[in-house]
Amino acid sequence: MRILYSWLREFVPFEHTPEALKHALTMLGLEVSGIEEIGGVPGGLKGVVVGHVLSVEKHPNADRLRCCVVDIGAAEPLPIVCGAANVAAGQKVPVATIGTTLQPWGKDAAGAFTIQKGKIRGEVSMGMICAEDELGLGPDHEGIMVLDETLIPGTPFIDTLDIHPDYVLEVELTPNRVDAASHYGVARDLAALLRTRAQLPAQTLDPAIHLSATHPIPVTVSDTARCQRYTSLYITGVTVGESPDWLKKRIQAIGLRPINNVVDVTNYVLHELGQPMHAFDADQLQGKQVIVQTLSADTAFVTLEGTQRQLLAGQDLMICDAERPLCIGGVMGGLNSGVTEATCNIFLESAYFHPGTVRRTAKRLGLSTDSSFRFERGADPHMTLTAALRAAELIVQVAGGVVSAPDDQVFSEFKPFEVTLSVTKTQRLAGKNIPREEIIAILHGLEIAVAEGGDLLHLQVPPYRVDVQRDVDVMEDLLRVYGYNNVEIAEKMSYTLPFRQYRDRFRLREHYANHLSANGWYEILNNSLVPQAVGASDAVALLNPLSEDLGVMRSSMIYGVLETVRYNQNRQQTDLALYEFGKTYHRTEDGFAEREWLAMAVSGQDHAPHWQYKPRPVTLSTLTREIGRLQTWMDLPGQLEECQHEEFAYGLQLVHEGQVLVRYGKVAAALAERHDLRSEVFYLVADWRTLTELYTTTETRYRDIPVYPGTRRDLSLLLDTGRSFREISALTAGVSPLIRAIELHDVYQGKGIPEGKKSYLVSYDLRDDSQTLSDRQVDEVMRKITGLLERELGAEIRKG
Repeated sequence: MRILYSWLREFVPFEHTPEALKHALTMLGLEVSGIEEIGGVPGGLKGVVVGHVLSVEKHPNADRLRCCVVDIGAAEPLPIVCGAANVAAGQKVPVATIGTTLQPWGKDAAGAFTIQKGKIRGEVSMGMICAEDELGLGPDHEGIMVLDETLIPGTPFIDTLDIHPDYVLEVELTPNRVDAASHYGVARDLAALLRTRAQLPAQTLDPAIHLSATHPIPVTVSDTARCQRYTSLYITGVTVGESPDWLKKRIQAIGLRPINNVVDVTNYVLHELGQPMHAFDADQLQGKQVIVQTLSADTAFVTLEGTQRQLLAGQDLMICDAERPLCIGGVMGGLNSGVTEATCNIFLESAYFHPGTVRRTAKRLGLSTDSSFRFERGADPHMTLTAALRAAELIVQVAGGVVSAPDDQVFSEFKPFEVTLSVTKTQRLAGKNIPREEIIAILHGLEIAVAEGGDLLHLQVPPYRVDVQRDVDVMEDLLRVYGYNNVEIAEKMSYTLPFRQYRDRFRLREHYANHLSANGWYEILNNSLVPQAVGASDAVALLNPLSEDLGVMRSSMIYGVLETVRYNQNRQQTDLALYEFGKTYHRTEDGFAEREWLAMAVSGQDHAPHWQYKPRPVTLSTLTREIGRLQTWMDLPGQLEECQHEEFAYGLQLVHEGQVLVRYGKVAAALAERHDLRSEVFYLVADWRTLTELYTTTETRYRDIPVYPGTRRDLSLLLDTGRSFREISALTAGVSPLIRAIELHDVYQGKGIPEGKKSYLVSYDLRDDSQTLSDRQVDEVMRKITGLLERELGAEIRKG
């Protein structure tokens, strides 16, 4: 939002410089992101002074140059070489002194130049006598400027001109501060800081001349729930045309395009007082009446910018005449609803529409206007008549005409918000004993009525402050005006250290993310919205999606992860190790549910190229190693089993008491093709909430190191695809008490494996706590295991 410095001063007098004003407003919660100087001369003509030409002589070495002696109010007059034909002794002229930077008319900052001491054709020149274009004041270059003879030499030249620079402040409004979405709204906050009141523009319409004619157009408000106040005026005999310069300059300064004097006035008042309004050509109103209503049937309506939009029966509030809809209430006018150069009589609307009505209509139609921005957040219901009279005054001023008496229909009380504020609680929460009198003075500055009652203050907050309805809201307002920087930090602070169980999943997630990042993994963050085409049957669809590509909430993490892999692979980044913490969203019989996951993906080589190490492609074991670290770090129970899931060509899963904790494997060919993946990708997804619930270690635990060493033997097995690791483990676990653990390391189907078969890599850990195992003992156990697997499961033991 653009706020004009000079315009703001019309509501509240202040002496702040633009920079000081920027700081003050930012401290008030109205952040100013930038200041732009307008209306002045580039460079401010600093260094340009009034000079008195004492003498003029012909240049000895040039026919068209003259040597001048000029008094600029300094101890000694200056020698200046001038090429203007009209320079003469006795003149008062503008002189740019040494070091002055000038930006000529029609040139940008790159065309600026600095005056330097030098010689021109052998004669010393200590400045420059300037023409109009050289000073950036206009296009004239016929000769030097000749000034008023009464001016005193040495006077800053800028002081002799009726040119005053102005400034535009870019104010970044937060969504709750619609009350400050105007010059008057900002002035109210600034006035509270200065312990004064902002003043509305004085009413200058003469009731004896204006406001006397009868309002000839009856207004019927059929839907008083959606339109709670409707104020209108009738202005006859206007002349629509170009706006005067002062009006055009002001609305251009705040980023608006001048249209005509009537429309410019309505835009002016919108940004001055924050009240949207609309001017209709009264002679184009069919039946000479206005009806505010919702339509009985769905209707196509062409808005002001020429787009046809579909209106919903009984929902969209419309301003209509006797035959047709003219305007979407609070949002935008229709194609034929505005004034033109042929307009002579105006019907001026200033209304208060229910915020929810405007918000739903604007969002559904995809319209965002200056009017809808204010109405959907809550405009000031008491401003409609004031703004209508202000607009009428300006229209009469710039377009002529006679104004009727206003028709002001009010259908709600618009009561102030009743709030009880405790002075003691305010001081305690502020951390400072702000004097009670200071609190009351600030409240009065915020236009909040105060009824004193000891410690409790009974307040009436004006309806335009829709964000202040509780005592804590009032405290926030008090502190931003009092100044957070005025609340000192205490020399001594006391607080209680909270006790937190280490199983906090957010802290665990942070620790594990740090571990992954430290070991070469890159964290990614994908959109929770995905295309409808990839949504599962239990996916949560959006009622009002931004686009087809963002139509449902994700029900699986894999889509975003694989899209990230594809994006990187398409840019020659093929060696990837990615992880993401996120949620999925699901429909259930009871409504909706969220689940929290850790997703990981690897592709390419398992380490960066190095002259000492031969690169190896990532495999399922890459993720198996990471699962082992995770189990050790979180002391997780569970056993690895083969995974049969549509997302994987083959894979493993960590299972505990029948519940799958982690699932990982090679991405299925159909998925890889759909995402146009250029190489094999291995993907892992872990139920993070369940993992953190299983994590119970809050203290360090240890066990004795075995006295006697164990040994490990690996078996590479070829089995029918119908067999599972669970069968292998159950069948061989009881072969010998020396078996301490059975682990599955890899499952593979594909190239090199016969059709209908799959390869398992299974390891057996063996140990005897009473002695060191001999090779003979170990070989005997492994012979029993292989024999059992061959007989019962038809396994083929693969060599090498």
